[in-house]
Amino acid sequence: MKKLLFTGLSALTLAGLLTACASEAPAPTETTPPPETTPARTEDQTAGYSFQVLPVTEESIRTLYGWEGYEVRALTPYEGDFLVEYGYANDPNFSLLDWVFCATGRRVQLTAMDQFEAYEIIAAGQVRCTTTGQSAVVPWKGLPETYTVRVLGDQDGVIDSNWTETETTHETAWLDPAEPLYLGYWDGDGPAASDRWEQLYDARIDADGLSFSFIPNGDSLERFQSFFPAATTTPSLETSYDPDTRRFTLRLYNTSLESGTTGSALNGDLAAMGYPENLYPCSFPAGSLGRDSHFLTDVTIQEEGEDVVVSAVLTERAYRFTVETSNLGYDNIPSFRIIFREQNPDMDGRD
Repeated sequence: MKKLLFTGLSALTLAGLLTACASEAPAPTETTPPPETTPARTEDQTAGYSFQVLPVTEESIRTLYGWEGYEVRALTPYEGDFLVEYGYANDPNFSLLDWVFCATGRRVQLTAMDQFEAYEIIAAGQVRCTTTGQSAVVPWKGLPETYTVRVLGDQDGVIDSNWTETETTHETAWLDPAEPLYLGYWDGDGPAASDRWEQLYDARIDADGLSFSFIPNGDSLERFQSFFPAATTTPSLETSYDPDTRRFTLRLYNTSLESGTTGSALNGDLAAMGYPENLYPCSFPAGSLGRDSHFLTDVTIQEEGEDVVVSAVLTERAYRFTVETSNLGYDNIPSFRIIFREQNPDMDGRD
């Protein structure tokens, strides 16, 4: 979490920001271990939770992980070793992966708690994983991820004690624009309403897509404060596509094109937090975003209710897209880019 300097802030605004941080931060998902259902441990077996008998067997893996409060969900044998998928019984949607060397009992945690769509072993100690993008810690859904993780070293350990135990390589998530995408607050099985309000700071057509950045909404102290819980972030967004017209639509929830008033006291608060001076009133014009690009034509932006909607016609060259998030400041102007690319036979295969 970032530390904000509120030099010159009114006591009311400062108190409100601190209250917002406490109340708005997403609550961690509870993953408390279930009651013990595996055989009780003897005094010798409790030391270090290590395998007592070698080589390691499927039965001993299930027993040891049970002692540690986990349930084993899948065991995949590979060249004398095991890939172990495991998690808490009361949190069936999220799992971890370990690699267990049966000859020596070395086990290496490959992943954090994640929601896997699929995973496959591609070599000894090397696994390729695809996830849904849903966080196991906070109620947020991000881009689906594909990454490859491999164990460093061998069954006896890492080559150097100062090295980490794994190396992970991430792949860019290239998505079909015809498939709907939602990124943002998530509640169980679907999108969730957010109390965070944002003002569009900038939007523009890039050579390969679109870019957007955001500042606090200045219409009220409550909406201003809602921008800052825990850390700033881009608004929840959703895409849709009409195949008949090739029109791609992006909806930015709880976002406005205009907010704040002349002489607003919130301007001083923004300046104290490192923003440019006198941002309010802030207004971004509705209408065309400018000239057509390699991938986009007829790009327009407008307000619809409490949201901002961006619409564009995709050219025939807009084959896949991804979303990259960043921040123009330290943690005060969140931004994201939608990046398109052409079809690439090396990436997409040849017909």
